[in-house]
Amino acid sequence: MQYLNLKLKIGGMVTRLQEYEGSMAEKQAKVDELTEKLAQKTEELARSMRRLKELEKNFKKSDNFAKIVANTDNTAVPTAELKQKLEEYITKIDHCIDQLRNP
Repeated sequence: MQYLNLKLKIGGMVTRLQEYEGSMAEKQAKVDELTEKLAQKTEELARSMRRLKELEKNFKKSDNFAKIVANTDNTAVPTAELKQKLEEYITKIDHCIDQLRNP
């Protein structure tokens, strides 16, 4: 009688152990999947950051254009028109940078 009770308890424990092992395998698969997604997102973020730095570097070059326009004495090309066009470009670039920063 006591032997049968022990055998039933051991059988129940083995069954629960197998269930837990299956559950652990599922959870490990989910962890692996999420780790892979994290790696992909990290790489995507790194690419975006490199692109952002490149755009910011190019944007800083536009400061030089503003100085050129301000210092130009060429009467054939009106400086006001150049400044206005340059401001439009800078505004568009600012908008693009904001778009990249806010996915």
